[in-house]
Amino acid sequence: MANSPLPSDTAAMHAAAPVKGLLYLHGFNSASCSPKARLMQRAAEQFGLPCVMPDIPPEPGAGQAAVNAAYLTLCERLALDPADPACDDAIMVIGSSMGGFLATWLVAREAARLEGPAGPSQSVWRQGPRSVLINPAVRPARLVSEWLGSVHANPYTGVTFTVTEEFGPGLLALEAEPVTAQRTLVLLATADETLDVNDAAGLYQGSRLIITPGGDHGFAQLAEYLPAIMAHGGHRLAPATAAAMHVAPD
Repeated sequence: MANSPLPSDTAAMHAAAPVKGLLYLHGFNSASCSPKARLMQRAAEQFGLPCVMPDIPPEPGAGQAAVNAAYLTLCERLALDPADPACDDAIMVIGSSMGGFLATWLVAREAARLEGPAGPSQSVWRQGPRSVLINPAVRPARLVSEWLGSVHANPYTGVTFTVTEEFGPGLLALEAEPVTAQRTLVLLATADETLDVNDAAGLYQGSRLIITPGGDHGFAQLAEYLPAIMAHGGHRLAPATAAAMHVAPD
């Protein structure tokens, strides 16, 4: 496992058709105005790409609805029907932590759509959008018991919420196996203080993995990896340009 993409991997990324829009999904108890979200917005602006960044409620059902609405919004901005297979190559979904979990669910759902007329001999499964997962949460439902009853205040929005028993089945309903591994880029930090990096490395085995020594759950070094992220979407971003876009934590 390498700390940066191999040259052959980077070439393969650039060979892909450039995406036309980004969907950024923030992590648990974060918001669309977080440093990582603003950084992705700046990266998208370099290429004139729309970047939809929803504020995702912590409750699983409401979070699912927010992600779905944001995906439809991006399709609308790109003048695409969500049922159109062209969405798969036009959109790249980027998710951090819980956002990575939700991105995996969204891609799997879209990949489950049939392309073409109904019938096993006439239809093929779609691939789903390309995705980039940053320290993604893996099977978060198992953590609910540890957090049950805890009260959280969102540092960006000020909204408070309590983790209830309903979080468990809600998160279980969103669990999905990764699909089209070659269309998934996963960024992991070995010193993630919140999640076990081995869980994600195992679940996303076969995907493009970039494992960086040290780091943290917030992946503060994200600016260094923007060229690899944008290359996964078929766009070439110079390292110097990416470094200049660094957003300091609030």
